[in-house]
Formats: sequence, structure tokens, C-alpha cells
Amino acid sequence: MKKLISLLMIAALMLTGAAFARGAYLGTLTVVNCENWVTLRETPSTSAATVARVPYGENVDAYYYNSRFTECYYRGLHGYILSDYLADGLYRDYQRYTPGDSMEQNTDYDNYMGYMRVVNCKSWVTLRSSSSTKASTVTRIPLGAYVEAYQYDSQFMECYYDGMHGYVLKRYLK
Repeated sequence: MKKLISLLMIAALMLTGAAFARGAYLGTLTVVNCENWVTLRETPSTSAATVARVPYGENVDAYYYNSRFTECYYRGLHGYILSDYLADGLYRDYQRYTPGDSMEQNTDYDNYMGYMRVVNCKSWVTLRSSSSTKASTVTRIPLGAYVEAYQYDSQFMECYYDGMHGYVLKRYLK
């Protein structure tokens, strides 16, 4: 049903002569990594006029624009959102973290950074058991691999890789 509505919305925009997405369709993405909302902007610029505020957890139809911005449709409105604030729709049904919940019960989605790629290393980085360079090794993650990442502190990201949980130095993730 959502796909049909999206297709009808795009067809209506095309018939009225309005701008329509030119990039590859990324699917339904969810607003993450913010306190309350993100800005849907008229053009792909942080100084562009605001079209709407899209609340945390809401879904948008997303199209690739560039590495910084994603072209989006939200409730019939067209605009651009900074890509860092969008994640795969798989996360749309998750609830925010409640203090006292264990990681297994409810992950801290307020700190969710999305999928990040291993960079800035020769061949691999270490997934550690705690947020210390002296902590034991859980596994090695190869250069170019993706991890599901959460902001942990100024040095480390809390990560999930291949079913394993641990911590990676932030400088090795993008």
C-alpha cells in the first residue's frame, strides 16, 4: 500500500510539472540520529529554506542525491535531508532507549549512527570487548566492511558486526 501511495505521489508530481527525483530509489528510510526532528529543505544546502520538519522515527521515500544529502518525499512534500539523519527502514519499528533497559532489550537508538564503513586502516580494525585500546579482541573487521554503529563516547563507537558486539575507534569508521 505504501509503495502504491508513493508511486501515485510521484506520478502526481510529474503531471503537475513539479520536480521529481532523479537518483536511484533507496527505499523507505527512517529519520534517526536526532533529538526531535530533522529539516526537509527546499534545495540540498543547510542554508536552504525549510519545507517541513520531519519528526524522529518518521519514514520518507528516499532517492540518492549525493553523499551529503538525500532527496526525499514526506507526506506529499519534496525536499532534501542530510543523509546522516536517515537509516534503513528496518529501524522504523524500534523504540527509543529507556534508561535502565539492557542493550539486549532495547538498543539506544537516540545514538544510532547507521551503517558505517571501516576506513583509514591498512587491512583491518579491532572490534574490542570494551571501549579501551587495551580491551580484549572480539574479532578483526576488514577494511571496507560495514558495521552497525552507535555513538558511545568521544573515541569509540559501539558496534555490531557479523553477530558480534564490541567497540571500534571512531577514527576508523565513516
